[in-house]
Amino acid sequence: MSIAAANDIVIDARSGRVEGASAGERIAITVLRSAMFFLKPFANVGISYIARATRALLPSDRAMLFRLTPDSSMRVAYCDTYWSVLVSPDYAYERSVMALLKASRDVNYGFIDGGANHGYWSILVSGEEFGSKKAVAIEAAADTFRKLDDNRTLNDGRFAALNRAIGSTSGEHVRVYGAKHEARSIVAPSADAVPILDCETISVDDLADLPEFAGIDKFVVKLDVEGVEIAAFSGADRLLSGDAVFVYEEHGSDPLHETTRHVLDVMKLRVFWLGEGRARELTTVDELDRIKKSRRAGYDMVASSSPFWLNRLDASASTVH
Repeated sequence: MSIAAANDIVIDARSGRVEGASAGERIAITVLRSAMFFLKPFANVGISYIARATRALLPSDRAMLFRLTPDSSMRVAYCDTYWSVLVSPDYAYERSVMALLKASRDVNYGFIDGGANHGYWSILVSGEEFGSKKAVAIEAAADTFRKLDDNRTLNDGRFAALNRAIGSTSGEHVRVYGAKHEARSIVAPSADAVPILDCETISVDDLADLPEFAGIDKFVVKLDVEGVEIAAFSGADRLLSGDAVFVYEEHGSDPLHETTRHVLDVMKLRVFWLGEGRARELTTVDELDRIKKSRRAGYDMVASSSPFWLNRLDASASTVH
């Protein structure tokens, strides 16, 4: 069971209960929750600015520790500009991915967590509520990886963590760009962009061959890899020919839907959108024009050619017309 440090501000992500906070820290949490309430109609756009301002006006040198489930916790920085959404017990983080993983609790699968950030999904998947799956979390940015590894230790080391970038092949040297920990990428955002870190790549197939997954023949692969999804798929030939299902993000800022276009037209996988409370199959990329309503949002897609996973998806799917 995960154990909080004596200096943590402990927040129950489900009930909202706060433990160990000072008066100023409680005010900060109340401000964040109020902001979440008012920003909900706008998909919480702007919460990062409010979190940053709150941290400046009501500073603290302590961390926030979110109790995600009774045996799963995640430690983040005070008023973190990305993870502060968890202060609101009404907020459902990546609801569609949550539904998929909960529905797969009965499956003995290995979880590959590409772009793990602080480890949210690896923490949950390796916990009792999700079936205590074997998981490997991969994070390219060394500073964010330290947070990930701290959370691995916090949760009794029950999942593995690697400071690598997912790529088409293993062992390549790449540079990492981006100031925000939740938006780091090995793709340069502009010709004059300055890298902040460097890293070595590892392919999805090589991740599946790690000792942690010995004896496992089914996989769930989450690819939150900020622009290198196609390269990640190209390094997963063995998994794609077996019982694997891939969860990837279709970016609202891409009007050409390039990742899903590649997955459908080149890889010939079946694709489902995990939205509106159920899986819905897409047969052409044009259908994404109606789904992607915001340039700032990400849309979770599932792709597979595995009869096992497709049967499960078909059981809860309707086709988008």
